[in-house]
Amino acid sequence: MPAIRSAVLRAVLAVLLPLLCGIAALTSVRPPAPAPADAPASAFSAERAYEHLERIALHPRPTGGAYTAEVRDYLVGTLAKTGLTAEIQRATVFEEDRPGDITGARVENVVARLAGTGDGPAVLLAAHYDSVGNSPGANDDGVAVAALLEAARAIKAAGPARNDIVVLFTDAEESGSLGARAFVDQHRWASDVRYALNFEARGRSGPSIMFESSGASAGVLNETGTPVASSVSEAVYGLLGHYTDFTVFEKAGIPAMNFAYVGELMHYHTPVDSLEHVDRRSLQHHGEYATEVGAHLASSAFAPSTADEVHFTLPLIGVVTHPLWVTHLLSGLALALLGAGIVLGVRRGLLLPRRLAVALPLVMGGTVLGGLVPFALWEGLRAFYPGYDDIPNGDVYNSGLFLAAFAVLTACVLALWLRWCRKKVSAEDLAAAAAVWWAVLMGAAVLLLPEAAYVFVLPLLTVGPAFVFPAFRAVGYAVAAAVGLLLLVPACYLALLVTGLEFAWAVFLLVAALLVLLLSPVRLPFTPSRPLVRWARPVVPVAAAALLGASLVTGGFDEDHPEPGTFFYLLDSDTGRAQWGTTDPVPDEWTDAYAPKPVENGRLPKFFRNSYPFRTGEAPAVDLPGPEIKVLGNVVADGVRTVRFTVRSLRMPPVLGVTNPSGLPVRSAVVNGTKVTGGKDAPGNGEGSPWTLEFLAVPREGLDITLVVESDEPLPLRVHDRSFSIEEVPSLADEFDRPEDTMPGNDHGDFVMTSTETVVN
Repeated sequence: MPAIRSAVLRAVLAVLLPLLCGIAALTSVRPPAPAPADAPASAFSAERAYEHLERIALHPRPTGGAYTAEVRDYLVGTLAKTGLTAEIQRATVFEEDRPGDITGARVENVVARLAGTGDGPAVLLAAHYDSVGNSPGANDDGVAVAALLEAARAIKAAGPARNDIVVLFTDAEESGSLGARAFVDQHRWASDVRYALNFEARGRSGPSIMFESSGASAGVLNETGTPVASSVSEAVYGLLGHYTDFTVFEKAGIPAMNFAYVGELMHYHTPVDSLEHVDRRSLQHHGEYATEVGAHLASSAFAPSTADEVHFTLPLIGVVTHPLWVTHLLSGLALALLGAGIVLGVRRGLLLPRRLAVALPLVMGGTVLGGLVPFALWEGLRAFYPGYDDIPNGDVYNSGLFLAAFAVLTACVLALWLRWCRKKVSAEDLAAAAAVWWAVLMGAAVLLLPEAAYVFVLPLLTVGPAFVFPAFRAVGYAVAAAVGLLLLVPACYLALLVTGLEFAWAVFLLVAALLVLLLSPVRLPFTPSRPLVRWARPVVPVAAAALLGASLVTGGFDEDHPEPGTFFYLLDSDTGRAQWGTTDPVPDEWTDAYAPKPVENGRLPKFFRNSYPFRTGEAPAVDLPGPEIKVLGNVVADGVRTVRFTVRSLRMPPVLGVTNPSGLPVRSAVVNGTKVTGGKDAPGNGEGSPWTLEFLAVPREGLDITLVVESDEPLPLRVHDRSFSIEEVPSLADEFDRPEDTMPGNDHGDFVMTSTETVVN
């Protein structure tokens, strides 16, 4: 009986405890249920917020659009009805990301302020109300806008707070966060802000994750009932190189947090980011952060964090935080325990250096297999469905089903590999090699991504004592499994939401390394019955194949799941020649009929600065007025040309572009009275790179530009204008009939461009 009880206890420790921890960890990163419309007045209600969303996300809202202005006025009116002081901030802003590469816009921010009882600094709640030109932007960023409207009402209903709350709806976020720049640089309230919460979306579902912070401790998120934060998300996002309005607040030195949900990325920046594809649970999660964290910050003294911080979510506890130096301390302790365990194992004769040397590459091979299987499967899918190449990060409509198939197939391969390895080396050597390989991964993480290293440090820290004290091996590995799942399940789930199928291999490699670490010891604490093993061997591979087959069958495109693709109409106003075009490397049948010819060298310099895999085809030249250039002044002295000119569009689309294609270095540039490029030691461009300006929400009178060029050679100037829909041009409507199982896959939509060129001698 004692032996049976011991076996049962080991089985519970080895299987049930880790399983329960994994399930609990997954549930801890789920969004909350939406609150009904009759929720208390001081509480956030997703149903009440959705009523705002129905007014906001009916059509695309690019900067300068007519419907964008309607939404702007709705925001001002709603905030005023709530009792906030609301206004429109109008400003012209320019951003020069790289020398000579300039984006500008006339922005119209909506700003409101809820007064507090004190005279302390203000809390900023921010979201952007513009969208890309081809999308209604229901999730990006309509949900956040609706959430902040409802959050402002709920905070007002709860009574005055200590500090003021500023609500900011920015314009032109999709064009370089120009609205946020206008607020930070020009608005009188910006200097009052000492804490900012920014809300975003990069999908249509999932938990709202605090994925980026600056000078703000994640511990404040525990003011909500469902906090979700992970330093892994912050590290992964940093590698992607994206930006949001948070980036502007961070550069301005404002402590801030960035929130977003990222599930089902397929809907991001596409026409299917519409009202019917909004998850009210994600809306509720955004709103609870804004209401509860915002109200807490507005009622407390500010204490910005100056130390680098690691944070993660645990079930029942919430967000756990600790300084980054703790990770370095614990990683050193984990290495010390592992080293002591291996030395003791060699002295006791349990480990042999020769066998350990053989086990190390075997363990590495198993870990690599864990990433190679999903990588190979994804490459096969791309060949099977060429349209997947145009989907961001490979996050297809049924990515969840594909991921399940990937997981089962990877588990089958790892199980077979582990069984084979146990025939080659002892279990003790295999376990030690797995721990060494995990330590290598930990060291790399500590050096390269220290914020994410905790997922490696803590499991190894719990495995170490199992090597030092062999009598506690079962307990040590059971605890390590529980800790590993508590940390890795949320981190990997959130990482998969961001990476999609294209980079799932990296997450699977991490999981494979943990599985090898935990499953490589001698035996499970119990031995499965022979009939169970006999039935499992054929059933599991068949189940994996069935999952993959179901994924392939349901992975195609139809009217409910349209295929994204680029398509545009180009008109050279100087020659009258028109072309259909696409940048899809493998266009669908409909697009290929319009644009069948690959463009030599991948360049269309009259319209685009960079090279792409362009394909074009002849198109009818419709009566469409092109942009206009008027030279007002041209002075050449001492090898320097100063030219002043105006550009405008006669058809008034929302975007106007100006390029100096010669690559002659621009010393300075002034646009509508604002210096946008300048400085003797910082020319606007060089080494043959063209000076380029793209301007949104163009004034009716156009742009007045003065360029100072460090050359007396003739100066060519190109101007193009762009609209966000081919259907905006009535004469093209009959020529253009996109199939219902396709959709525009470019942020700008199925756009129209006209171009003209002149040379200033």
